Amino acid sequence: MSENIQIAQSYAKAVHELSTAAGSADAWSRQLALLAEVASNDDMVRYLSDVSRPSEERTKGFLAVVSSELDAAGVNLVRLMGENGRLSLMPAVAEQYEALRAQAEERVTATVVSAHPLSENEINLINAALKKRLNRSVDLHTEIDSSLIGGAIIRAGDWVIDGSMRGGIEKLAAQLSR
Repeated sequence: MSENIQIAQSYAKAVHELSTAAGSADAWSRQLALLAEVASNDDMVRYLSDVSRPSEERTKGFLAVVSSELDAAGVNLVRLMGENGRLSLMPAVAEQYEALRAQAEERVTATVVSAHPLSENEINLINAALKKRLNRSVDLHTEIDSSLIGGAIIRAGDWVIDGSMRGGIEKLAAQLSR
């Protein structure tokens, strides 16, 4: 699995360099998202893993589904990955590309999971605090999880703040059980 991640990182890095030079990051994000979605489709997974078909045929079949939505560079990426039998790695390439893009743009995606809907003011305060703390622009998403009882959990990459009542109760229970 680690080898596949390294391979996906190589493709993503090449695409990122290409998109940066051409100023086409948004277009590449859209294309890679589409390619990842198609490559993740159950029928396409079966089709791509059917080794009784030559890789050229599998690549042509994949391109038949996506080529109308791709520019020339996107078609070339599909052909290259198809020649190397790597089309199934497209979701990982898309994920790695987005990580590289976010890093280059000094942007992070954060999620706030709260027990109750947050007000616009609360969202703005959390966004400003995260921007200051992480020294990056923040794409903030919110989710509701009533099992938290109260408070919130904030996740940004590997960084997690658990300010939920459920989290506090679990910490207290762990301390009492020692």
